Amino acid sequence: MPPLPGNTQRAGTRGDGYVGRHDTGRGIGVVGAVVIAVLAVGGSAAITGALASAGWLSDSSHDESPAAVSADSSGSSCRVLHVLTASSFAPVLTRLAPQLASGDGCVHLDVVRADGRAAPAQVAKQTVDAWIPDDSSWQHLASPGLLAPDGAHGSGRVVAASPIFMVTDDATAGRIEQAGGSWLALADLLENGSGIRLVVRDPAGSGDGMVGAGAVAEAVWIREGMDASALALEKIVPKADTVHGTVAMPTSSGDVGIVPEYALVPRLARSSTSAPSVIAGTDHTAELRFTWFPTARAVADPARAAALDRLYTLLTGGQAATALDAADLRGANSGNPPTAGRNRVPTLAAATLPVLGGHHVDHVFASWFRDDRRVNVTMVVDVSWSMSNPAKGSSKPLIDVVRQGVQEVGAMLPDRSQLGLWKFGSHLDGQHDYQEIVPIAPLSADHRRELGSAVGDLQAEHTGTGLYDTIVAAYTAARDAYTTGMSNQVMVFTDGINEDDPDSISVEQLTTQLEKAQDPRRPVQLSVVAFGQQKQADELSTALEPISGYVELLTKADQVEAMFIHLASGGLHSESLS
Repeated sequence: MPPLPGNTQRAGTRGDGYVGRHDTGRGIGVVGAVVIAVLAVGGSAAITGALASAGWLSDSSHDESPAAVSADSSGSSCRVLHVLTASSFAPVLTRLAPQLASGDGCVHLDVVRADGRAAPAQVAKQTVDAWIPDDSSWQHLASPGLLAPDGAHGSGRVVAASPIFMVTDDATAGRIEQAGGSWLALADLLENGSGIRLVVRDPAGSGDGMVGAGAVAEAVWIREGMDASALALEKIVPKADTVHGTVAMPTSSGDVGIVPEYALVPRLARSSTSAPSVIAGTDHTAELRFTWFPTARAVADPARAAALDRLYTLLTGGQAATALDAADLRGANSGNPPTAGRNRVPTLAAATLPVLGGHHVDHVFASWFRDDRRVNVTMVVDVSWSMSNPAKGSSKPLIDVVRQGVQEVGAMLPDRSQLGLWKFGSHLDGQHDYQEIVPIAPLSADHRRELGSAVGDLQAEHTGTGLYDTIVAAYTAARDAYTTGMSNQVMVFTDGINEDDPDSISVEQLTTQLEKAQDPRRPVQLSVVAFGQQKQADELSTALEPISGYVELLTKADQVEAMFIHLASGGLHSESLS
C-alpha cells in the first residue's frame, strides 16, 4: 500500500524520509504469524484484508463514516478507530489490537504512522479519532479546537516514555564527564570550539531530533535565559550533523549522537564490538513523552468516545506493559528501562525536563531551518544622546552595538520575512518623537540595501527620549501592517526612560491607548528592551501587562547581541503558528 500524502505511512510497511519502522528484532508474535501465512498464499495484497477479517486492523481509506462499524471473525460488530501515531509507537498498537477486537464493545484499529511536524496537519486532514505523537510538545502545532480539551477522555495523558541519551566514544565521553557530564556541559563544549560535533535527527522529522536539540537549548535557557539559548543554538547548529530517516548514532571520534532509548537499546543488544559510551545527563533527563490526544470530533460522538475509552483504558493499564516492553519503551513515569536495556543504559538520576513550550519549539525550528524565521518586525531604536555612552562590557558606544545587532537580524532573516526600521528621541520629526526610516516590507535585495544604508547612518543625537508616544505609534503601525501567517512583532530598544519630552503622554495613558489599539484579529507582540534601567523597566512592564507586552532588561553588551539573535530566530516572544 503506498504511503498517504505527507509524512505518513500505514503501520507495518516501510517507507522513506522520516517515517521509519522501529524493528526490535524479536519474535514475530501472533500478528506476524498471520502476515507470514497470508504471504504464503496470497502475497502482500492480502495482508490488510486478513488483519481486518481478524478484527484487528482496518483500512481508513475505505471507511470515512463518523461512527464506522466493522465485523470481526465471529460476525459481531466492532467500532473502527482511526489512530495516527509515531512510527516508534505503532508496534505497541499492533500488539494490542487483538485484545481490543475481542468481547463486547470490540474495537477494530486502523493505525497510520506519521512523524514530526507533518503529523498535526494529517490529524486535521484524515479521519482521525486519536493521535499518539512521540512527544507532548507536538500539541503546540495542532490547530486550535482540533484536539479534545485537556483531560477529556484522557486527553494529554502520557502513555509511554523513552529517555534520550548522549552517545559517543570513550574519549569524548571523558571530556563531557570532566566538564560535568551534563547537557549544559555538552552545550558549552559545542558552543566553544571544542571540536566535538553534535549528531541529531532532523528536528522536523521526529521527537528524537526536536526534543534532543531542545534539551541542549534548554540547558542554556535554564542557566542564562532565552536570549543566551538562542545565541548558543546559532553557534551550535552549523557544527551539527543533522541526519534524516535514521537514528543519530555517532560515526566518528568526537561525534555525540542524541539517541532515544527505544532506538538505542536494539543497537546495544546487537553490537558485536565494544559498546559506545552512553551518558544520561547529570543536570536534566531529556525524555520523549508518547501522549494520548483524542480529537474533539471523535469525543463528540458517543459511539466513538466509548471505543476511545476502551483503547485508552488498555493503554494506561497493566496489559500494555508487555507491548511497551517489546517496543523498547517505558511506561509513563517508569524508572526502569525496558528488559533489553537493563544493564545496558545508565540510571536516570536527574529530574526530567519539562515539556517544551510552544516558543521553545519555535526556537528549535527557527535555528535549524532559516525559512522558519517568519517574522514581520518593526525595529525601533533609541537615538537619544545617552546612546553614545559605552555599553558595559564593551569599548563601543551602545548605539554601535545596537547598529551591529540590527544588521545581524537583517542578515539572518529569510527573504519572505518583513522588516521596518524606526528611530526615536524627542520631537525628531516635527511634533513626533519618532521617525520611520525604512517602511516595513519583504526583505528583497533592494530592501536589504536600503536597510543597510539606513542602519549605517544611525547615530546618537542631541535629543531626549519620547518613549511612551513612540511605543503607541509603533504598536498601532504594526497592527495596521499585520501579515497573516507570521509572527508580528514590535521591538523597541532604549537605554533611557521617558524624559525630556514635555508633550509626552503619561504611563497611565500609555496603557489606555495600547488597550484601545489592540485588535485580537491582528495580534502584535510588543517587546521593549531596556538597557540598565531597573526601576523604569519594572514600571513599564506593569503598564504593558494588559496587552501582554514584555520588557527585557539588559545590563551588558554581550546580552544585546544575544537579544538580537533571539529576535531573528523566531521572535522575542512569539506564539507557535499552526
